Amino acid sequence: MTPSVALLHICFVSQEYPPDTGWGGIGAYTYEMARGLAAAGHRVTVISLAVGAETTREGAGVTVHRVLPAPQFDSMRGLWRLNGYWPGFAWAAMLRFRKVHAAERVDLVEAAEGRADGFFITLLRNRPRVVVRLHTAWIFVDRLNRIQDGSKKRFIYWREKRVILGADMVTAPSLAVVDLTRTWLPLDHRPVAVVPNPVDTCAFAPGNEARRPEVLIVGRLERRKLGDLPEAMPIVMARCPEAVFRFVGGDGPDESGHSWRERLMEGLPPEQRNRLVFEQVPRDQLAQRYRLAAVVVMASRWENFPYALLEAMACGTPVVATRTGGLPEMVSDGVNGILVSQQDAGGLADAICQLLENPELRSQMGANARRVAEERFSVERVVPKMIETYQTVLGVA
Repeated sequence: MTPSVALLHICFVSQEYPPDTGWGGIGAYTYEMARGLAAAGHRVTVISLAVGAETTREGAGVTVHRVLPAPQFDSMRGLWRLNGYWPGFAWAAMLRFRKVHAAERVDLVEAAEGRADGFFITLLRNRPRVVVRLHTAWIFVDRLNRIQDGSKKRFIYWREKRVILGADMVTAPSLAVVDLTRTWLPLDHRPVAVVPNPVDTCAFAPGNEARRPEVLIVGRLERRKLGDLPEAMPIVMARCPEAVFRFVGGDGPDESGHSWRERLMEGLPPEQRNRLVFEQVPRDQLAQRYRLAAVVVMASRWENFPYALLEAMACGTPVVATRTGGLPEMVSDGVNGILVSQQDAGGLADAICQLLENPELRSQMGANARRVAEERFSVERVVPKMIETYQTVLGVA
């Protein structure tokens, strides 16, 4: 997969790592990159969050340490409130990292800025080089979702800032998230490298299933991800009587604390509500959902480099996305999908209907989407670029 290079020992620190702790963007990236690096012959360790007992397991060449947050303040009289503030996973991850590093020298640590899971590792003396990956800091996510920045949130924002400033190198999947982060703090102190997120184009590939008149939305329900979709749905349903909207992902609260699922249902006339489907599916069933859908929609107010679009493209499914964040770096308007403006529910609905009503256009854009995924975003194309980036920060390039 890669030219002859010195093999490295790379340690990823991430609360998210499937299958135990979900398939958010950070988890999906860590999973794909860790396995890709291991396939290229590198030693890969992942320190992630435990669900239940702590474990250490190896699979596909990746050693995964599951650790529980520490210390546990619940049993400490008068200190239980600290659980809401203390970064227990980051502390436990640092303790486990020290053991791993002592037993088998780690060359480089990578962690996301989100949640600052690598915070305490950046403070260690004689630590390896640390790479921080920009996935979109919580301060931006909370602003887009209109979440108040209380004292707990401000402490998270501060840790995220300190992790970025303490890194030896910053990487990002899109130029857009680099520019966004620069509105919050300067990045001139460290090198910045843009390397796309990788997608497994074997696990996510076109199939022989007949496409349904189905609009697929993958991801947790929240304001920034839904954008103008609630207003566009009734327009689509009136114009395309067979259209069904399938939401795959967890529910979330709106700014008032109410369920987004309920809010979406209540926004439709009673006779249209049976055309909404909500579900959560295992990872091994997700590719089939992409293959059955006529179109995948990403109507977000902001996105960095979402896996829902990468996976849809790899499955040969055309996409409709807003012209924001890193989405234009993934989607060429009129080629492998359609880009629409924000705050234009009518334009969003029209783009969705274009693909629902035109099988030939869907087929052409889907084939283009697959080709882009293979040529630009496959694990085989992206992992060598990341190895070169690691070599640069280590001074061995």
